[in-house]
Amino acid sequence: MVNFAAGEPDFDTPDFIKKGAIEAINAGYTKYTPSAGLPNLREKIAAKLQKDNNLNLEPGNIIVTTGAKYALFVALFGLLKEDDEAIIPSPYWVSYPEMVKLSGATAKFLSTDIAENFKINPKELEKAITSKTKVLILNYPSNPTGVTYSKEELEDIYNVLKGKDIFVISDEIYEKLIYDGRKHISFASIGDAGDFTITVNGFSKAFSMTGWRIGYLAGPDNIITELSKIIDHTTSCTSSITQWAAVTALDDSKWQDSIRDEFAKRRDVLYKGLNSQAKLEPVKSEGTFYMFCDIRKTGLNSLDFSTKLLNEQLVSCIPAHAFGLDGFIRFSFSTALEQINKGIERIDKFLKNL
Repeated sequence: MVNFAAGEPDFDTPDFIKKGAIEAINAGYTKYTPSAGLPNLREKIAAKLQKDNNLNLEPGNIIVTTGAKYALFVALFGLLKEDDEAIIPSPYWVSYPEMVKLSGATAKFLSTDIAENFKINPKELEKAITSKTKVLILNYPSNPTGVTYSKEELEDIYNVLKGKDIFVISDEIYEKLIYDGRKHISFASIGDAGDFTITVNGFSKAFSMTGWRIGYLAGPDNIITELSKIIDHTTSCTSSITQWAAVTALDDSKWQDSIRDEFAKRRDVLYKGLNSQAKLEPVKSEGTFYMFCDIRKTGLNSLDFSTKLLNEQLVSCIPAHAFGLDGFIRFSFSTALEQINKGIERIDKFLKNL
């Protein structure tokens, strides 16, 4: 089977990170840590955010969590209550609406359009805001669309939100996988957005550490103080061994550059292959390792397309109805070039047999 469904890097965790974890075990660093994370890890994350993201934060503004997914949940659970609304641009990562529901609030979807590259239209955002709006979830580079935002586009969103009692949860987990010379800009670095933004990031995608379960959130003092209480009474702390591995990971960014370059090659091959099909219209990824693809010319909905492709050609992909938008498919290029080429051949055969 050719797997275009993967949601994680296909590279193993680098050896230097594994070594850091082994050394921590051998040194006996296997006890509880402070609930917000190891002080030295929080210091390194603060330095990283200053260097890479232009965010002037102290270690006390950071909470280390059991995966970036849990960081998102903690932020939503802490900020939202019953009758609040959270605006979620659509298409969206599948867990956002469910997390909002678990907090007791209501998910309000903001449609985006392929003609605008699936980016937030500031005028439509303004219309979606009500007296109940408490949170905007911003995810870029985006899962599932693969698009990202320029500084100017983020400023347009900021201008809609400034002065309003609305928090932004900025999910930037794919920031290191961005292509064609683009520069990642953190929303919290725009104007005074840092006063109302919680930035979420982690180690899963950038360091191929999905199974290690480590992420973090960063934000204003008063919010972080309250959110840390949720950690106190749920996970207590993230695995001490994983945290020491993360300390080691932040010592070296060269590995990230190498996998980004490899993903860029794969992206180009997949885009060329999908774009050669008359019935498919792929959106060339600006970041992540996902390629969003319009399949409406096939006459199939996304679930039928993905099911038939799997059954008839043994190619797996994700139907976009799960992301709130039918008629599209998410292909992952987190697989070897040989597999990508094989998958393209099978997709070509599948479409000719429709």
